[in-house]
Amino acid sequence: MGIIKKIINKASLRIIISLLPFLMTAGCQKVINVDLNNAAPRIVIEGLINDRRGPYSITLTKSGSYFNQPELPSVSGAEVTITDNTGTTDTLKETAPGIYLTSRTKGIPGRTYTLKVLSENIEYKGTSTMLNHVDIDSLTLVKSEFQRIDLGGNNHNRIHYEIHCFFRDPPQKNFYRFKVFKNDSINTQSYRLYDDQYTNGEETELRVSGAEAGSTYRIELQSIDQPTYGYYRTLSDLIFSNPLFGSTPANPNTNLSNGSLGYFGAAAISSKTIVITDSLINSVK
Repeated sequence: MGIIKKIINKASLRIIISLLPFLMTAGCQKVINVDLNNAAPRIVIEGLINDRRGPYSITLTKSGSYFNQPELPSVSGAEVTITDNTGTTDTLKETAPGIYLTSRTKGIPGRTYTLKVLSENIEYKGTSTMLNHVDIDSLTLVKSEFQRIDLGGNNHNRIHYEIHCFFRDPPQKNFYRFKVFKNDSINTQSYRLYDDQYTNGEETELRVSGAEAGSTYRIELQSIDQPTYGYYRTLSDLIFSNPLFGSTPANPNTNLSNGSLGYFGAAAISSKTIVITDSLINSVK
């Protein structure tokens, strides 16, 4: 499934802002016209190679209206190849409209991969290097208590449980994408990102809040290069920003050429699983 679902096209948004002063029955209204970016449909390329067993997929679509196009049209009939720095070239096969699968590519840390897409006589190119594999050392369940004050001024102690993920960050500069699966379903922390600006070469701890009894959590740590991190960072900012009160939406950063959208990345993946049982919860102090 593609990550980019809506790209801004030419439009005009009329925002009605009602100003309602305190204890006044009549408000005033102001009309604001916001002209959004003008953008012709462009190819959207999405693909990630990892150090687990393939095949890996490249998805090709076309961008559409930011407001009224929930599904992006697929791009079929393209020539798609991936070459690594050892000289291995893989010509991908289209197995479904807009979905192209590898057959020879192996994800190996330290290798650099170059994607080429030829569609409608235009070539698009992207390059990504797979960083070293970083193992998750352990997952620990921790009890956290906090106070909540209700409207009556009464204090209530609330207890919840967190999963703490520990790993040793290597001494070189590293970037991570942190994914959390609950009962094999991705949750809202899918887009959590982390760089080692303040923890380079140190034991590092990341937290997942809201662990529930009876659920199984799989924590996935992806080591990614800086261009891939930049794409996810700007994508996350776009997804979680308020389109009415923030700045005009913009496209995420990309490492792809010729005006294409999306990203091509490589990631080394480590994962661990923890089952939240009643006995585990009772053992946590």
